[in-house]
Amino acid sequence: MRKLAPTILVAALLVATATAFALTERLKLEDSPVINTRFPALFSPKLAEERIGFRLRREEDIRLDIADSNGEIVKRGVGSGVFAPAYHQFAWDGRDDEGRIVPDGTYRVELTLKDEGRTIEFPQTITVDSTSPTIELAFRHQVFSPDRDGRADHVNILYRFGEPAWAILYVDGKRVGRTYRKKPVGTYPWYGKGKKPGEYRLALAAQDRAGNIAPSTREFTVRLRYVLLFKRRFTPKGDTLRVRVSTDAETLTWKLGDRTGRGKPPLLRIPVPAEPGRYTLTVSANGHRTRATVVVRSNAR
Repeated sequence: MRKLAPTILVAALLVATATAFALTERLKLEDSPVINTRFPALFSPKLAEERIGFRLRREEDIRLDIADSNGEIVKRGVGSGVFAPAYHQFAWDGRDDEGRIVPDGTYRVELTLKDEGRTIEFPQTITVDSTSPTIELAFRHQVFSPDRDGRADHVNILYRFGEPAWAILYVDGKRVGRTYRKKPVGTYPWYGKGKKPGEYRLALAAQDRAGNIAPSTREFTVRLRYVLLFKRRFTPKGDTLRVRVSTDAETLTWKLGDRTGRGKPPLLRIPVPAEPGRYTLTVSANGHRTRATVVVRSNAR
């Protein structure tokens, strides 16, 4: 009998192993009770709640929980009860059992099938991001002229964000555009399309992948000008009129009375008409012009 004991023990172990293997294989062959899962990959609880969806193959008594990356349940009963074989959606607002927004991080959904006494952990993860990106700014060409001459044709807004994000541009307090790509470092060019010469206030905001928008930066003033005279009225003394001009053009043309000429910025030296009177000075650069009044007195020369 003693000799048979080890044999009986080995046989029992083999039977138990075979039974467990058969049970495992049978479970593998069974259809999953849940199909067609749809989870949000990323969202911000500060903006909206998200939907967790899946289809039940058969009627089930379930409880849906949210667990953190350590496996700790942070929100119990996002959905619970007996549900028919159909597609179901359950809303999660990104808060825990205490009603607090959960920390940024990765979370998993766990589905407990009460009648079967087992829990399914879905392979998909949900990333929660409630933190807005940080912004650092710098400007290039705060005075510009969009005349396509290749010199200061636009304002370059240089930015650095704390994470990859879309840059959002505001002009005079109104949102006017967003970058096509989300990057942590980049340049947003503003060409002033459709704008008249003058001063404009620019500011930049950032929106991350979760939708969090950082408050816009303080406004920076930029000037759009093609050719700008520092004075609109001149009363010359002597036979030469000195005119200071702001432009990025390399050469300017001018007309005063019946005389015309060319010069280089930023200072034009123009002969004063011999006859006293009121004249119009026209200065042109790259197809754009500006005007000023020149008053010549009898004792000016």
